[in-house]
Amino acid sequence: MTASPDDTPYDLTRYVRDVGALFDRGLDLEERVRLIAQCKRRLVNGGQALPARLNVPDPTAPYTRNLAHVDPAGRFVVIVLVWGAYQETTIHDHSNWCVVGVHAGTAHVTDYDRLDDESNPDAAELIVRGSSMAFTGAVLALLPPSRSNIHKMANASRAPMLSIHTYGDPGTRANVFHLKSGTREVMELKFHNVPEGVSAESVRLV
Repeated sequence: MTASPDDTPYDLTRYVRDVGALFDRGLDLEERVRLIAQCKRRLVNGGQALPARLNVPDPTAPYTRNLAHVDPAGRFVVIVLVWGAYQETTIHDHSNWCVVGVHAGTAHVTDYDRLDDESNPDAAELIVRGSSMAFTGAVLALLPPSRSNIHKMANASRAPMLSIHTYGDPGTRANVFHLKSGTREVMELKFHNVPEGVSAESVRLV
């Protein structure tokens, strides 16, 4: 990868180009995710504002998912999450890798271990593994298998929060877990800035 010059502002467009270049190098998964996390760390610590259209919250959503970029080769997507006061996700997993950077605000992340053997596709027994705070500039990376990355993410304060998520899949489906009932379901996820009838695959930064 040819890194952007250190004296050049490192914005979302440069980040997307660098991530694409990492795929072109044919790296193994763990090394690629490690280097994507380095790029993400540079992005969220660079002080560059995101495009205004990606900061717009959807007042009807529990938190807002704005699609920023779909790789033309289908290798990754970049999504900006806009969080209101104390908004949070459901407990969920990721079937593929994910790299998250906190661009503004403070996140609270709760991680879970799965205790059952997954023999019942509709059931899941979870236990809290731990929780952590992620402040502006923090970067978190998740790898498969999905049972190892079950978590919940929340805005830890009343102040708005922005986070940038890069996924190794379309970012439109996740397993969702319900603690009290011990059940699991597949949830389809939408992008709040992509109108009905518009293909998400057409969203490009570069």
